Amino acid sequence: MADPRPVSITGLSVLSALGRGAEAQLAAALPGAAAFTEVQRFDTTNRRVHRAATAADVRSLEEEMLDAITGACAEAGLNAARRATTPLFLAVHGRAGVRGLASRATRIYTSACVSASTAVADAAALIRRGHANRIVVAAGYLVEPDQYALFDAGRALSDDGVVRPFSLDRKGLLLGDGVAAVVLQAGEGQAEIVGWGRAGDAYHPCQPAPDGRGLATAMTAALRKADLPPEVVGYINANATGTSFSDSSEAAAIRRVFEADVPVSSTKAVHGHALEASGLLELVLTVLALRAGKLPVNAGFTTADPDCPLELILDAPRPATAQYGMTLNAAFGGADTALLVRAG
Repeated sequence: MADPRPVSITGLSVLSALGRGAEAQLAAALPGAAAFTEVQRFDTTNRRVHRAATAADVRSLEEEMLDAITGACAEAGLNAARRATTPLFLAVHGRAGVRGLASRATRIYTSACVSASTAVADAAALIRRGHANRIVVAAGYLVEPDQYALFDAGRALSDDGVVRPFSLDRKGLLLGDGVAAVVLQAGEGQAEIVGWGRAGDAYHPCQPAPDGRGLATAMTAALRKADLPPEVVGYINANATGTSFSDSSEAAAIRRVFEADVPVSSTKAVHGHALEASGLLELVLTVLALRAGKLPVNAGFTTADPDCPLELILDAPRPATAQYGMTLNAAFGGADTALLVRAG
């Protein structure tokens, strides 16, 4: 059997409330850069919370995703003919709103907040084993009234309009726009996907296992696949949504896997929770941060929580001291993913 092939990101495109393009996303590293504003896209008069991170001048989700795919393919040097023969993996909330794009997709992932990270893991596995030479992974979510209403009714949204991951006074999440696409290809590129892991803790429909066993299993699997020890990881972009049970469970998971302190932050405190697109948006931000040598702050933090004893990046961006970073995602039902990248 042939040796496993390296899998790299050769092109990327990204949109969030921070702006369009890679350069705009680097603002996520800065304190005070949170993009949350009053929602103007639809009426929130009867809602408990009225804030989200929405990008300016967005078009339909399908149009934005098509642009992201085109941009990523252009950066990877794929002409129209090669793009047409490249498999497309989509992470979206169902087919509604992206029917034309969905008809061209090889696979569609709708597994909530681990949709995009699962798509990346599957694509990387296929390329590494030689079953594909390249795959485009695209993910998208634009804040819309239905999901907003569900999270608001479930009292999951922060009622003070701030997301405070791992902070003792955290009050919940806020939604945010996210559209991203990457070209994954065998060989060298901007960053290498060196490992990935997936797990389920089977604990509760909505709450993660308090001991973090599911996410810890995913992280351990990603390290094992990369044949690397935990000590090489110099940054973790945490799933941390600013919700009580989730953040403390994730902190427990990180402490189970990493004996030494590793710098941690959650960029959701800046760009919001992009649901199905979160995994890809946060992977892109992690790659950009490592390549720029500047690790993002854990925005919104005010008070240390004894249940979250982590090496949080506070007050100012921290210089990156390692090439390896890990991005974590978790979803209702106990689904957990970890992606390990090498960049910089």
